[in-house]
Amino acid sequence: MKVIIIEDEAAAYNNIKRILNQLDPGIEILCNLDTVASSVSWLQNNPAPDLIFLDIQLADGSSFNIFECINIDVPIIFTTAYDEYAINAFQVNSVDYLLKPITQESVRRALDKLNRVSNINLKKAINDIDMLLRPKGYTQRILVPVKDKILPVSTDKIAYFYNTEGVTELTTTDQKNYKIDKPLDKIILTLNPSIFTRANRQFIISKEVVRDITIWFDNRLLVNLSLNTPEKIFVSKNRAAEFKVWFAS
Repeated sequence: MKVIIIEDEAAAYNNIKRILNQLDPGIEILCNLDTVASSVSWLQNNPAPDLIFLDIQLADGSSFNIFECINIDVPIIFTTAYDEYAINAFQVNSVDYLLKPITQESVRRALDKLNRVSNINLKKAINDIDMLLRPKGYTQRILVPVKDKILPVSTDKIAYFYNTEGVTELTTTDQKNYKIDKPLDKIILTLNPSIFTRANRQFIISKEVVRDITIWFDNRLLVNLSLNTPEKIFVSKNRAAEFKVWFAS
């Protein structure tokens, strides 16, 4: 099993490392990361580990910000000094929360829990975490990784999101481009639907940059923005009526 530990306290990291080595010498600890920015960068540029130990509070902010920047599809064991009652609200099927100080027995139980769960249940647990961490209101800003920093981009400055070959880019109204490691189907759930819509498989667009609409020969809509796009934006015949209602509202 390949593991990364995201923890900004040296003593806590050394404790988890020692416990894992005692429980299973075959566990390979790939690295220790101590910030949101370094975690996002590592996860974007390396093969996914089998398991992540994740502290909730890191040196540069909440580790929940990692989920805003990238899509994580591996099991996570959270480590935290938070009160146990607060943690109960976040309990999910196969992902555990360990209270500090971390003990060997608590890690053993968490690893046993992960070993018992099926891949189907694991996917469900990951989806449950995504739901729990999703903002209660509409997102006001998107966090994007830029080298070794995390840059907040206000949603009122976003023109569109574009996905091609599995890579998502965010383009601002002043035509700056940022790559973000999240699929469009997750991004759209966090955005205000009166402002943003999923035009097609490739684009989420902001109403604020729609210049006009052309009725295409096969009853599709060609959406023209006030700035350049990497390809033409077509809305299918089946969604044309819905799109026009959104645009008019």
